[in-house]
Amino acid sequence: MPAERKKSVNMEERETGSFSNKDRDADRQAAASRDKSKDETKMSGKKDGGKTADDKKRRAEEEKRKKEEKERKKKEEEKQRAEEEQKKKEEEEKRQQEEQEKKLLEEEAKRQKEEEAAQLKEKEEAEQLQQEAKELRAKNQHAQETRPEEAFFSRLDSSLKKNTAFVKKLRTLTEQQRGSLSQDFDSLNLSKYIGEAVSSMVEAKLKISDVGCAVHLCSLFHQRYAEFAPLLLAAWKRHFEARKEEKAPNVSKLRTDLRFIAELTIVGLFTDKEGLSLIYEQLKNIIGADRETHTHVSVIISFCKHCGDDIAGLVPRKVKNAAEKFGLSFPPSQIINAEKQQPFQNLLREYFTSLTKHLKKDHRELQNIERQN
Repeated sequence: MPAERKKSVNMEERETGSFSNKDRDADRQAAASRDKSKDETKMSGKKDGGKTADDKKRRAEEEKRKKEEKERKKKEEEKQRAEEEQKKKEEEEKRQQEEQEKKLLEEEAKRQKEEEAAQLKEKEEAEQLQQEAKELRAKNQHAQETRPEEAFFSRLDSSLKKNTAFVKKLRTLTEQQRGSLSQDFDSLNLSKYIGEAVSSMVEAKLKISDVGCAVHLCSLFHQRYAEFAPLLLAAWKRHFEARKEEKAPNVSKLRTDLRFIAELTIVGLFTDKEGLSLIYEQLKNIIGADRETHTHVSVIISFCKHCGDDIAGLVPRKVKNAAEKFGLSFPPSQIINAEKQQPFQNLLREYFTSLTKHLKKDHRELQNIERQN
């Protein structure tokens, strides 16, 4: 019995041990299964996490690509707009430039037309003045044939008051008084006042613009009174002789006087021999005294401007340019012949040469002063 119980106990123990081993194996398997499940879950999580990261990366790259594409398109659009604006701007500038060029061409054409019209008008005026000078010269040269008889003067006013008042006005005559003075002259008998009238004319303080009126009145005197021209010539000679003694002559009076006697010669009040000799002598005196300083250059320029064409045969640059540019032909002066003009040309050329040397010398001195400073 005891042996059977012992055997039974051993069997139970073996069975119990067997069950225990089975339980342990089951536990181990369960644990292994759990570990495997955990590992699989972990691996699955890692795999899912990796997939999510890739997706995020792809989305980020896609967004970046879309953003870059958007920016690229925006830049292209901006570039296109800029090019269109630039093209539009260039077209507008081109249009404005074409309009400006067209306007300039129109203005230039208009200016040329106006200049040509002005030159044509000046040509016509020059021709008219030459014709008037020729007619007045002819009238003065033949004055002795047309002077009135003694009976004519008896019908004129010989009163002292009116005649002396008229002579006094001659000292201050102006171009604006031409009409009134001519009218007064026609009504007066100035036979006894010729000497006073001559003195008033020579001593008159004229402006260049008044010389025409003075020449006109001298012509009226000459055509009516035979003694007027000889007395006037003698008075001018005395006047210029006295001027030689002046240390500082009045340049304005000298300029006007030179123009005055030149115009009197041109209109035939003096003969060519008398008038040209007087003019040449005065020019020679002025140029001789002014060869170094050239303080009277304004007198010479004024003479050339107003009388150079008639007395010296000078052709103004303005006339030359108009002739070349517009094909206009300005008639040369035919009052004084070329042979008589030649001495004046030589005299003026000498003065021009000395003036040029003077100006070059002054220019060099100024350059030296600038370099020193």
